[in-house]
Amino acid sequence: MPLKWKSGSPVSWKFPVPVLKTSRSSPLSPAYIHQHSFMVWTTHSLLAPAYHLTGSLVEDDDPHMKVALGYGEMGIPAHLQASKTGNTRFFTSNTHSSVVLQGFDQLRIEGLLCDVTLVAGDGDEAFPVHRAMMASSSDYFKAMFTGGMKEQDLMCIKLHGVNRIGLKKIIDFIYTAKLSLNMENLQDTLEAASFLQILPVLDFCKVFLISGVSLDNCVEVGRIANAYNLTEVDKYVNNFILKNFPSLLGTGEFVKLPFERLAFVLSSNSLKHCTELDLFKAACRWLRYEDGRMEYAAKLMKNIRFPLMNPQELINHVQTVDFMRTDNTCVNLLLEASNYQMMPYMQPVMQSERTAIRSDSAHLVTLGGVLRQQLVVSKELRLFDEKAHEWKALAPMDAPRYQHGIAVIGNFLYVVGGQSNYDTKGKTAVDTVFRYDPRYNKWIQVACLNEKRTFFHLSALKGHLYAVGGRNAAGELATVECYNPRTNEWTYVAKMNEPHYGHAGTVYGGYMYISGKCILGVGLKLLADMSPKNVCAGGGEFRGWSREN
Repeated sequence: MPLKWKSGSPVSWKFPVPVLKTSRSSPLSPAYIHQHSFMVWTTHSLLAPAYHLTGSLVEDDDPHMKVALGYGEMGIPAHLQASKTGNTRFFTSNTHSSVVLQGFDQLRIEGLLCDVTLVAGDGDEAFPVHRAMMASSSDYFKAMFTGGMKEQDLMCIKLHGVNRIGLKKIIDFIYTAKLSLNMENLQDTLEAASFLQILPVLDFCKVFLISGVSLDNCVEVGRIANAYNLTEVDKYVNNFILKNFPSLLGTGEFVKLPFERLAFVLSSNSLKHCTELDLFKAACRWLRYEDGRMEYAAKLMKNIRFPLMNPQELINHVQTVDFMRTDNTCVNLLLEASNYQMMPYMQPVMQSERTAIRSDSAHLVTLGGVLRQQLVVSKELRLFDEKAHEWKALAPMDAPRYQHGIAVIGNFLYVVGGQSNYDTKGKTAVDTVFRYDPRYNKWIQVACLNEKRTFFHLSALKGHLYAVGGRNAAGELATVECYNPRTNEWTYVAKMNEPHYGHAGTVYGGYMYISGKCILGVGLKLLADMSPKNVCAGGGEFRGWSREN
């Protein structure tokens, strides 16, 4: 249930003003010498009997002196703050503003000094107010009363943009700084606050709406947020629906979603715990709920990721729907899904919004390696869950890997070469290559390297993989191989000027840089960087290396 604000009864405060006087003892008298550092307090009552003061000043060297006063006959504590500059002391009352506000409210209640009457557009009830109060709280009223408009001189003004309930809420807030909200008066209050430009009330309405969002009212709250341009509320509703979409599907509220919000939800990478088939069925249910919605069919279907469905789902559940066979856009979506699934090796370079996994976060993964104490090579793939702050196991590789290369193309993880056994000399290097699909948590084997290699560098550059150098049982390697996902082939490209293994590498600005190497197990500290020239994305052409200083 939405939270409700309760309005307390206004309290009228009366505040006596203390007057500070210094001692007038003669500067030559002993009394002056003794009393010059003290101050004598007397009070002149403006609104109430004098206080009986029992307080004292803090140390003079305190830059922010505080005066602690006792209680007067009214039983009201006065909270004053004082500061000192030379011989001058400055005093501030923390309660003065609230006292003034309460005083104006009392004048309004008693009908005293009111200089204008406001009337809502839907009735004749009159609200006497003070122009100064209204203008100081609202740019709308400030412009009305000071901008030369005809209302500036009128004694009675009808506000056609607000109703009686909303206008009363706004006036009460201006005079009391208090606001009571419930679902019955919310829209009237919002309409008045928006029309009269009362920003604090708008903020209170936003808080009220956000705090009460539920499965039963999220659609209505979203409608209100959109109608009054409440950006923060609209964003919150979107996030709420994304987080609770499976539950929303089980209610009658789902079919009441406006097209724009449903399209946003279906397109979002943050939508979790629903299969693409679930989303397709939900979209069909929404389209059939009301006549005239079928015009949105193609636009909604563009947000369903058909390539992520398996062939059985496409044949048994999607192609059997009439508009998926008759609408040209929908037919093309099915062809896209079919082509994508028929060419598994090309999928990394066929990625689009409809082929990407629904995820709004990146993750750190570890793969393979060697356990030093047991000298056992691992085949485990683990993902670090930042929210749970723990490592989670994913599908392991078919074989263990050590000193292998890892790279990502199109959100597919490639594991290339390396060795299956612990061997510091690389005599057990392998040429096998595997690809991991995070959408299904599955591995497939792709084309093997032309040469077995370990202790090499692997980079992904412009949609291709490059395996650089390394070593195997035949010795150190200067060769470089390029993998093209479109053809599922490894081809040799320009080799390095000299063999490298155990070297570092990275990609930056469209170039690949190689640095360092090992010779007989000893790392060389100073070696020139290497970079390939003119790497072409289309054919993966690799035209050579240049030495960097």
